[in-house]
Formats: sequence, C-alpha cells, structure tokens
Amino acid sequence: MNRNELFEKLMRLETNMNQLNEDMSDLKDLAVALVEENVALQVENDNLKQLMDKSESSNSETVNSHQTKNVKKPLPSKDNLAMLYKEGFHICKGELFGKHRHGEDCLLCLNVLSD
Repeated sequence: MNRNELFEKLMRLETNMNQLNEDMSDLKDLAVALVEENVALQVENDNLKQLMDKSESSNSETVNSHQTKNVKKPLPSKDNLAMLYKEGFHICKGELFGKHRHGEDCLLCLNVLSD
C-alpha cells in the first residue's frame, strides 16, 4: 500500500467518523425530546385519571350533597401545577411554559405556586 492510498483511507475513515458523530448527536437530541414528551404525557395521563376518578366520585356524592351543607372544595389546578413543576417543567406564564427546567429552580414558577 502506498502513501496516497493510506492517506485516502484515513480521510475516508475520518469523514465516516465525523458523520457518525453528527448522527449520534442528532439521535441524542431526539431521545431527550422523546423522554420529555413521554414524561409530559404521563403527567397529563395521571391528571386525566385523577379528574375521571373525582368526577365519578362527585357523581355519587351529588345525591348526598343536597342533604348536607354544600362545601366548596379547592380546585386541583394548583396541585397539578405543583406536580408538573416537581416533574421538572416550567409552569410560569410565557414562552417557557411546559419546557423542561433541567433541574434548575425558576423564580417565576415559584411565584405562580405561591399565589
């Protein structure tokens, strides 16, 4: 094998390695996006299950509520927001809403929870 063939093979190998590195980076970004979407869907699914359970139980309690004093229950929206924040998502108003916090606290989100 002469020098030119060796250098050509090395250049092809380097090109292939660079392409593999770019593909790996793209796949990593896609995996992160899919994991974030999966977590968001799981949280939404859990919230929907809770709402369904509450609506089923409230239907059975409706008959009893006419007989007893009507007491307002707090809405679960604050609890849902707190759960989303705990899962690592922004709950503050604006363009960050629903995006992953990457473990960092957000003062705007904390303000929403404190109101």
